[in-house]
Amino acid sequence: MSKKFVWTLKTLSMNIVTNVRLTTAVKSNASLYKQVEDAFHMLKEIDYINKVTRINRKKLTINQLFKEDTSPLIVFESTGPKLYFSPNTPIYFHQDTAKVKLNMLKENKQPILIQMIDTIMKENSRFNFVDGTMGFGRDSYLILKSYPDATVFAIEQNPLIHFVISEGMKKELTEQELKRIYFINANYNEWIKAHHELVEILYLDHMFEKTLNEFDRMGELSRNIDTPYNVEPIQHYQYLILKAHYKSPLFKQLNVTQCMRKNAKTHYGMGIQKQR
Repeated sequence: MSKKFVWTLKTLSMNIVTNVRLTTAVKSNASLYKQVEDAFHMLKEIDYINKVTRINRKKLTINQLFKEDTSPLIVFESTGPKLYFSPNTPIYFHQDTAKVKLNMLKENKQPILIQMIDTIMKENSRFNFVDGTMGFGRDSYLILKSYPDATVFAIEQNPLIHFVISEGMKKELTEQELKRIYFINANYNEWIKAHHELVEILYLDHMFEKTLNEFDRMGELSRNIDTPYNVEPIQHYQYLILKAHYKSPLFKQLNVTQCMRKNAKTHYGMGIQKQR
């Protein structure tokens, strides 16, 4: 695991994690055992986590492991760690939609997020992109791959989701890209207040307010992330890009201009601070 500096703010989350279990894939090796050991020492230092337990996997299935104990489980595999809050649907980093968008760029087709950034930054490719809702990490990954001079601050409040997504993404990044991303376990409002001078583009994706399929990975993520019923006003940014369900109250709450998309459930919004 990378020794890269990570910001952590000790702000209380509604999703307080009390215990977590660590194990390997059934077919294990020395590398996976070392990852379990490294994770054990890292996670036990987090205030939100009361107990970290290492489990000898043997040939137990995920379902069998949850019959013994229902606390969250992180399974280390060769492709990266997977987080189980239940035995059915793991949370882990996967390029999926980011890869689709990168392929679009190769065909000279621009994803909406890239269009918006190109419009506001024009010829300036050196900027700070603060992903306040990292989630699966796909947008942070897209920005890193699309803008070789951009610095990305990927913020996730849930410490277990933060851990598995950041560790999984690191496996897909080059050495130079790793130097341009900071994985941060914090409440984004608190982090922005403390580091407002770094916030040029602030990106918020609250799509977990409305989940199309409660049984897929997005549904599993939404059940384990704080839902923003009371979003604090945000003042510290140059540009705010909001992605949300088209009926989301966040467009008004955050005072951004909603960009209507015909026949699309996902809308984007833009906010600009003229004075910083």
